[in-house]
Amino acid sequence: MLVRSSAVGPVLLDASFLIDLEREIEQGVAGPAIEWLRKMRAQDQRPLLVSCVSVAEFLEGYDDQERGLSFITRYIPQNIGFAHATKCAELQRRAKKRGQKFGENDAWQLAFAERAGASVVARDRNAFSHLGPRYEQFAAQQGL
Repeated sequence: MLVRSSAVGPVLLDASFLIDLEREIEQGVAGPAIEWLRKMRAQDQRPLLVSCVSVAEFLEGYDDQERGLSFITRYIPQNIGFAHATKCAELQRRAKKRGQKFGENDAWQLAFAERAGASVVARDRNAFSHLGPRYEQFAAQQGL
């Protein structure tokens, strides 16, 4: 299921999106990730961001790190900094008060998105639900 968004502004690419995109390209099959990119091309150009958290998750699956890096460096890198750490802590404190907690990587992704004013494109609605319309689901969650 491809969820269409009317969002504007930058988009933070989650590792789930990047992994699926790379697989689709390798297999030569246009799936949900490629379709999402095609729809983005039809809209105004939006910066495609990739956080150091997504890079780490994405590269875990590569024995040949150089090959993985050549794929991922086409997107705008987002390095982690003090402001991200304070935003991450704030998000986790608020979630804890609600009786919830984000996974560590999801909390960092949310902090990057919040600091950049970006949407997040991913497969896991639960992880990014508090973003509301700034969450862009490119494919149905697996295992549901």
